[in-house]
Amino acid sequence: MEAGRYWEDFTVGEQFQTARRTIFESDVVQFCNLAWFNLPMFTDEVYAREETFYQGRVVPGPFIIALAVGLFLKLGFYERTAISLLDIKNMHFQGPLKIGDTMQVEVKVLDKHETKHPDRGLLTLHFAATTSDATPIMTFEMVHMVKRKS
Repeated sequence: MEAGRYWEDFTVGEQFQTARRTIFESDVVQFCNLAWFNLPMFTDEVYAREETFYQGRVVPGPFIIALAVGLFLKLGFYERTAISLLDIKNMHFQGPLKIGDTMQVEVKVLDKHETKHPDRGLLTLHFAATTSDATPIMTFEMVHMVKRKS
């Protein structure tokens, strides 16, 4: 299997668009069951429609984060080069993601730093998740440790 991008291959300011992903009811049900997110706003359509201002079930925030990162990973940039996640910061939820919505993520390289170890570097990426009609869902930044070229 071919390696992804190394630390040196990223440029500050560089931007990437991910593929789109439509959210199905089965996605939300599986996540909620796995993570014990059993609140009625996620599992009860009548409650969510009548008792919340979203007027329907929404996707749990932690699942949106996982989807956003997964869509980025699908680009293949971290294949065999990612070492670790070090930080998630500046997370802001801007609007709901609902079952049936389609999500896409724009990822921008905000910063890159060398470390005292010559075989790895740090990347700070900004994630902006939107629906297919460009309605903002959430933004956050992640700091990853990535392999450097030998």
